Amino acid sequence: MNQIIFIRWWEAFYTDEQFYNYLKKIEYNPYKVKKSWRDWIAWSLSENFEVFEPIMPCKADAKYKAWKIWFEKLFPYLKDNKIILIWSSLWWLFLVKYLSENNFPKNISELHLVAPLFNDEWLVNEYVWDFALDINKVSDIEKKANKVSLYFSEDDPVLPFKQHKYYKELLKNSKFFIFQDRWHFSQPAFPELLENIDKS
Repeated sequence: MNQIIFIRWWEAFYTDEQFYNYLKKIEYNPYKVKKSWRDWIAWSLSENFEVFEPIMPCKADAKYKAWKIWFEKLFPYLKDNKIILIWSSLWWLFLVKYLSENNFPKNISELHLVAPLFNDEWLVNEYVWDFALDINKVSDIEKKANKVSLYFSEDDPVLPFKQHKYYKELLKNSKFFIFQDRWHFSQPAFPELLENIDKS
């Protein structure tokens, strides 16, 4: 069976004080259950794919080294069939950094990056810290995947749309999907992404 590795959100901070201030500011509502396209995609593909959704350590104050250790625990379970990686928002930095510094043990058929952050620029109360990219290595990810697709929305209130220009400059062979009204892709379904995945 083909496989998908699907990583969701995280936050990173330079200092403990920044982390504590972030916790004070974010809303908590135990009754608010938000339906996400991420759940919908995982469910939609579950018949054709084995879907891995690893819970990465300390996702509210992420550290690259810890993530690298945990991410590599998946490797013994990967097969030689089609492997698709779907990464969302700030998680993208981990994968680019990882692929620019290490070889992935299997061939990556498709890489789908939804609202990928590039750096700290224009961010409010969030940081990339030790997930920061070496821009000289970013283009290397196109050598690690057969197909790379990136998705952005012009009205994204979390990830400044201006950041997409960095990827446009560095990833010349990738496909870009630009939307006008998807915010931070906080939607219950994402048919355009599902359509772009080769399900054979």
